[in-house]
Amino acid sequence: MKNFFLQDISRVSPDNDWVVSVAFLILVLYVLSRLLFPRYHSRISFAFFNRYETAKLLEERNALFQRAGLMLNFVPILCIALIVFVQIGWFREINLYDKPFLRYLAVLGMVSAYFGIRLLLVFMFGFFLNRTDISLKFNQLYLFHFQNLSSYILIPALGIHFISDNAKFIALIIIWLGIAAWWVFTVVRELQILKNYRISLFYLILYLCTLEILPLWWAIKSITEGW
Repeated sequence: MKNFFLQDISRVSPDNDWVVSVAFLILVLYVLSRLLFPRYHSRISFAFFNRYETAKLLEERNALFQRAGLMLNFVPILCIALIVFVQIGWFREINLYDKPFLRYLAVLGMVSAYFGIRLLLVFMFGFFLNRTDISLKFNQLYLFHFQNLSSYILIPALGIHFISDNAKFIALIIIWLGIAAWWVFTVVRELQILKNYRISLFYLILYLCTLEILPLWWAIKSITEGW
């Protein structure tokens, strides 16, 4: 007689319990940053579309703003890692079932490393060209845009884990199109800084190929083919 009650039963849906804890952490960080630094949120939101306000923020040395930005930087990183995890699971479904939280932590580490290395490389470009002032403004502008992204990506990133597969596919397309639009807009604003400082065309092309196009190509290839 077979002991059916002792047989292993495969899980028919992914374990999303850990997502609740991550979502709670993200919400706490976002809400705290808005409650503690409401003026900073309003200014970076306005600066996102206004170059003159951006120029004012780039020239300010406000310690409160620096702390507000540091807290807010974690929100889009955590959200993007959630989206990337779902995207990888779409192509390799085992990621959603086999130790998903550990896999999410691995994705989070890679996303954090990408943004950290990107900021470091920009600074190194400025250092070797003896224009660290430009590289610092360049990074600061990128962080302003990156922090603004948290307001638009928060709800989609937290909700995508709990919708049906068909809706999830459509949601992923919309989310990535939105992120692509944000990326293009951010690159254009960054290139305007280089143009204002009369940086040569060679360095513009080097920047685009090294810090923008190459990482995106690697990320797309990793998500679709496995890493």
